[in-house]
Amino acid sequence: MRYEEKLKNLISKLIATPSISGHEKELAEIIRDKLNEVGFDKVEIDNYGSVIAIAKGKSDLNILFEGHLDHVPPGNTNSWKYPPYNAKIVDNEVYGRGAVDMKGPIASLLIAMEEYLKKESEMNIQLAFVVHEETVEGEAIKRILEERRLDKPEVAILIEPTNLNIAIGHRGRSLIKVKLTGKTAHASMPDLGVNAIEAASKFIVNLRDKLNPNLPTHPILGKATITPIKIRSQPEGLPQLPDEAEIILDRRMIISEDENSVLKPLTELINELINSREALNGSVEIVEEEVNCWTGALMKVRDFFPAWLMSIEKLESIGVKELMKTMNAKYVIWDFSTDGVYIANSNIKTFGFGPGDWKIAHQPNEKISLKDMSRAVEGYKKILEFLEEKLVT
Repeated sequence: MRYEEKLKNLISKLIATPSISGHEKELAEIIRDKLNEVGFDKVEIDNYGSVIAIAKGKSDLNILFEGHLDHVPPGNTNSWKYPPYNAKIVDNEVYGRGAVDMKGPIASLLIAMEEYLKKESEMNIQLAFVVHEETVEGEAIKRILEERRLDKPEVAILIEPTNLNIAIGHRGRSLIKVKLTGKTAHASMPDLGVNAIEAASKFIVNLRDKLNPNLPTHPILGKATITPIKIRSQPEGLPQLPDEAEIILDRRMIISEDENSVLKPLTELINELINSREALNGSVEIVEEEVNCWTGALMKVRDFFPAWLMSIEKLESIGVKELMKTMNAKYVIWDFSTDGVYIANSNIKTFGFGPGDWKIAHQPNEKISLKDMSRAVEGYKKILEFLEEKLVT
């Protein structure tokens, strides 16, 4: 493998630098320094802590490679064969938190840029490595583009793992808050109250049995889903019926679903509980939150991130079909959500390409193959070569 030693050294350094969402400072500075070393004309860290770089070309054409700095926590370290931040290499596979999502792809892209920028490009090559993608995807890159830190690109490549295939879309994601109100009473006399926990339990059962089976399906993106991911009640820990319960739902959406179509069926389930006196009141809304960036900046976010699916015709107009033949790749759909929720929905030709199997992301013993990373280096270089040939006249 031509790039093996460089990749080993770089990914080991990246994995050994924890960068949980909101705590990406050290990694951002490492990547900033590496990009300056590689020879980008402009490298900076924005107000929110994302790293931005530009290598100027001869034309006005802008190409964007986009990834994220943050990773999820390692969880129970007893579930790991090797410590999650040690970057243990076994049989040419690198183990560690963030190996596949996405320090392996970042390392491959940086080495590809080191190679590609040895010659002058016809295109302006832009890179963005953003904060808080794991928590509020699309928000940090939205600020970069809307604040004109980077010019709007003609083509954007998301470097999330794709098993070296070409990803063209995924379902959207929203977080929804359901509140149910009951009536408190002594726990020894539950018939005198309305238990909000019981109302929440009935709501979740109805969600599973009535709503989920009837959610829409897309022929390419698959089925919309909804599932509870958090529940709390109050008062708690007392011999007293709770009169308030709150449920947070994860809703995966297909093309054409909007906030109204997502919330309306949930309101109907709440009304059923109210009509049967199993709850006294209730409400449903899209979660709104503030996330703290390592720079001290805040991002106010409405947690509704729409689905996207890039037209194959649009991609083939920029040479992706020929590119795939040279890489023995195929079109795939991601299971998870990415920054494409903003980029692809901003009239930018968008696709994903990266090394690694996304199905092992966020799990203990996350790993990535050095062979795949090396192939990704060549893949990123080929993408630029094909785009330059196809788009620059």
